[in-house]
This record gives sequence, structure tokens and C-alpha cells, in this order.
Amino acid sequence: MLPLFAGTAFAAVLLVFIHFFGLRLRQKLDFSHIQFLNALISKTKSVRRINNYLLLFLRLLFIGAALAAVLLFLHQRNTSGSTAGASPMVLIDTSWSMNSASAEKGISKLEVAEGAASGLGVNQNPSSSVSSSRFIADSAFGGTKSMTFFSPQEILDRTRDQRTSRTTFIFSDFQKATFSPQFFKTLSTTQPITLVPLTTGSATNLFIDSVWLESPVLIPNTLAGIAVRVAGSLLTKSSQVKVTAFEEGKLLGATQVLLDPAQKATAHFRIPVSGGDLKKITFTVEDPATPFDNEFFIVLPKPSVVQIKVNRAQRQKDPVVQALQAEPAFVFANEPTGANGFWVLDIPTSGGSASLANQVKNWVDKGGSVLLIPQGGEQKGAVGFLAQIGLAGISEANQETGALPLRQPDFSDTFFRQIFEKEVRNMKMPEAVPVLTWRSAFHTILKFSDNSPFLSTFKVGKGNVHLLAAPISASSAFVAHPLFVPVLYQLALGTTSSEAGLSHQSPAGNLSIPLEGEVSSKQPFSLAQGDLSFIPDQRIRQNQLFLSLPPQVNKPGFYNLEQAGKAVTVVAMNIPRTESKLEAYTVEELKELLADHGGKVQVVELRENVPLQKQLQNEVSGPSLWKYCLILCFLCLVIEAIILSTKKSGSPI
Repeated sequence: MLPLFAGTAFAAVLLVFIHFFGLRLRQKLDFSHIQFLNALISKTKSVRRINNYLLLFLRLLFIGAALAAVLLFLHQRNTSGSTAGASPMVLIDTSWSMNSASAEKGISKLEVAEGAASGLGVNQNPSSSVSSSRFIADSAFGGTKSMTFFSPQEILDRTRDQRTSRTTFIFSDFQKATFSPQFFKTLSTTQPITLVPLTTGSATNLFIDSVWLESPVLIPNTLAGIAVRVAGSLLTKSSQVKVTAFEEGKLLGATQVLLDPAQKATAHFRIPVSGGDLKKITFTVEDPATPFDNEFFIVLPKPSVVQIKVNRAQRQKDPVVQALQAEPAFVFANEPTGANGFWVLDIPTSGGSASLANQVKNWVDKGGSVLLIPQGGEQKGAVGFLAQIGLAGISEANQETGALPLRQPDFSDTFFRQIFEKEVRNMKMPEAVPVLTWRSAFHTILKFSDNSPFLSTFKVGKGNVHLLAAPISASSAFVAHPLFVPVLYQLALGTTSSEAGLSHQSPAGNLSIPLEGEVSSKQPFSLAQGDLSFIPDQRIRQNQLFLSLPPQVNKPGFYNLEQAGKAVTVVAMNIPRTESKLEAYTVEELKELLADHGGKVQVVELRENVPLQKQLQNEVSGPSLWKYCLILCFLCLVIEAIILSTKKSGSPI
């Protein structure tokens, strides 16, 4: 670089010396009378001096511009070389939302990301798609690594393991439903990271938000009411949405609902229920613009009824019996058969007989549920009876306490999520007089204002024992409260197979599937779809099978739960609803969230028909200024040529 500067300085000094002190050829004109030309000669010398200075300026400017062009070109080439040799790591979002349309017509956001990543020297893996979204593909091209991720946590895990000298490129649509503002604040402030947001096109997205049964139990040989809630993303005007129901390809029905922006609409279907088999139902919405989430899969459980056994003093006038009689899904029986039975029993104040305690214990050991209701008066015998069936730590409450109001229910509890569609605030709660008290339970559903339990569930054997702390009669304030009937129904329905859920979301982490009967085989359970079979991590507790889904189980549809080659049940998997919400952060919002990262994390907006590598060069080194310097050199030459041509043409210069 030093010889270049020295040569330029020598050329400039030589040019100035020649310009002022160089040889000048003089010619003598033999005119005797030139007095009248003196004024013209004086004027000509002045103009010549100005133009000579202008020529000197142009020549010096030419040398300076030529030197600047060389330096800027070398700097930009060095910057590009260092960027290309940094061996960056590329993370491509392969979540389901990336299959929606991009700003470029006819191309998904995932395809745009793969094309842009290939311009960084990443050798794309043909298997890098949604079906294999969590597999890591290490490219052999220039040491560049191309990985795929499915969640923001995977980004944090992978960027923390990288060297600080390596730049990480993250391609994603950065949905607001998936990426919280806190995620951007937790990005590394020492490692260079480049976010490349993929913008969504103008197309809206219609999807099925949720599906539920309108009746708590499927009764045989009836029509099951099914509600399908439809929602929209990026919807700007009201739209008619067609919803269709299929059973293994057979059309069951179709309807239309009017969906308004930022609202949800519910479609209702009546599906015939007959026989004792599971039904695989598929609901679809008509949305050709974004078809990746048009289907929603559910499995209707086997039809059944809940058998109710009641042992109370006033059966017909009892408020518990009257509430249960109003629901056709409940059938009263003296001796229910099967595990899905519900027994309502008054706790005997005298302690009861040993045979009654054994009956209750055998009932819950087989998987049944029992609701134990205390009576008024002294509770010593009741405490003894509870100890016989396996409930320890129950004691008689202080009789001087008097009536206590109940606390507001905890609506974050899954027990109440299935009761109320939305949270009810400032609910006026009833009062009750506790006669029993305990310190701990498997699940406390309702509490008094002093935090003592009012209604709790205990696990005994394979079943549930629900215990009330206060008596229930027709005059009880709790009976007249809106909570009484839904809480009672929820307790009774806790033994039915419908608790398995109609569907699950994948990847959802853990699944809970109730098992019918004893698990005799020690063979592991597997999930199968077509020719593919997966054995997830699993454990069994209280007749519940808990599965941890492997990354490969991310395709929506129906999966067979098998054990030792035999089918156990069917599980429906769906795309997470957050993937259907395409509202995303803009480039300006991302830059604002990353303002505290000191420039280490930058945001690059993809431009149509402009390679990403070209954009990065402009971001790092700015525009190609050396080209403008060459244009300036050319202009200097043109102006000097004009001046010199004017002198040669005989003008007075």
C-alpha cells in the first residue's frame, strides 16, 4: 500500500512541476504595428491563466479519484473475502407457518429461505422439509453449517454453543404467537447474529381453532353434537367460510359460517354415533390460499354412559340426585358394571360397617370414583370410616368456626377450564359450615376463605375419592350456586373415556392417554402411521400412559397406539394452533427490540431478485463507491479534452 501512495504523490508533484515550470515553445510574429492588439493580448493571458489552473485542478482530481477507486475496490474485496471465509452457521425455521405464502407469488416462505441460504454457500439437504424439520444437516461446502429448528428455544440452545467469531443467520417468519419479545432480549450480545425475516404475502389464513363435544358423554345410537370453532389470521374483511366433515373419506356434512376480522365463528355438526368403535373424523376449511393447516383431525371415543350409584338418606328429594337425573348421559344403577362408575355416598357418622368400607375400597381399586359427603353432628365415626378406606390425615373441624365463605375458583386449573368457556370474575361465593378438615390431598378443587379445603380429590388405588368438608342438603347455599351443577357433572365425568381428549397437538411434548384394564404385557407402546413406527419415552401411572413425543412425530393425522403389534387405540395429531396465526414482527419492530444489542444482532430484509450475499456486502461495506470514483476520472478527462480542443481550434485561450 505504501508504494501506491508514494507513486501517486510523485505523479502529482511531477504534474505540478511540468505544469508551471515545463518547456514552453515561443514563436515570434513579425508585425510592426501591434499597438491595437495590446488589450486583446492582456485579456488572453488572463483567460489562459484561469484555464491552466482549471486544467491543473482536473488533473489532480483525476489522480485523487483514481487512487480512491483503487483503495475502495481493495477494501470492498477484502471485506467480502473475510465475510465469505467466516464459515457462518445458518438456521432455517421449518415450523408449519413457513409453508404459508411468501411475498413472492407462488413460493412459500420456506422455499424463499432455502433459496436465500443457498446464496450463502449452504448446500441444501433435499430432506430438509417439514417432515424432517428437526434433523441437522452439516454441509461440506466451505464448512458452512445449515441447521433447521422448530422452536425459539432451539435457536438459543444452538447459538450458545457456537464460537463468537462465527456469524449465525436465522431465517424465520418470526411469528408474534411463537416469538415473545423476551426471546429477542435473551439473544447473545457477543456473538454476531443476523436475523432474516420472511414476510407473508397478502393472502389471509383461515383455520380451525378448536373442536369440542357439545354433550359431555357420547350416548349410543344418538347424534353427537360437535362444535367447530373457526378463526382467521390477517383477515381484513368478513368472509364466508365453508366447513366440511369427513369420516375416513366419507362426507358427513358441510356448513358455512360468517367470520369477521379478529373474531371467531362456530359451526355445529350432528354426527351419528352407533356401535362401540372409535370414529376418525376430519374437519376441513376451504382456504386454497394457505392450505397447510386446512385439516383438523379428531377421534370420537366409544359411546358410553356414566353409571351412577347413590346411597343417600333422601334419594328423590336429594339435590345431588335431582341434578344428576337432568343429564341423559347419567344412568342410575344399584350395582354398576365396568370401571366408569360414580358412587355418591353419605359418610356414616357411626363409622359404618367393615363390609361397606371394603365395598368402597374395592370400588376405587377397580378405577371407579366415589363422592363422600359428610353429615351433620359429631364426626369421630366418619373419620374412622375414612381411615378404613385409605384416607389418612382427616380430622374433625372446629365446631366453633361457623360458616365460612368459599374462595373464588382457580380458573387456571384444568378442572375449571372444561367447565367455563371464559373466566368469570368477581363471582359471589356461597358459605358453608365445615365439619371435616385435612391438610393435603392429590388435588384440591375448592377452598374456604381461610385456605382450608372444601372439596378435594384423593387417589386411592386406580380410582378417585372426592371428599367434601361440609354437608350437602336442599337448604345448602352451595346447592343454589351456579358452581354446584357443573362441578358435580365434572366429578361424575372424570371416570369416562372421553377424558382422553379428542385430539392432540404435535409437537406437544407429553401426551396423556387413559388405558382400559390392566397392562399385562411389558412390551413398550409405539405410535404408528402408515409404514412408520416410533417408540417414544413412556411411563404408566394410575392407568394413564404418559408419552413424550419424539421429534419425528410432527406430521398431522391419525396415529395408531400399539403394543406388541396389537392396536390399543387411535390418537389424532394436529398442527399447533399458534402456527396458524401468521401475524409477525416487522423489520422495524425487530430493530426496535434489538436496539440494546450494540449492533451485534442485525436485521436484514430480503429484497426481491437481489441475492442475500449482495445485500450483506452492501450492509458491511456500503455501496460500490469505487465505481463513482471511476466515473469522476472519466468526467475529468472529458472536461480536459474539451478545454484542450478549444485551444487547438484557435480560440483566444
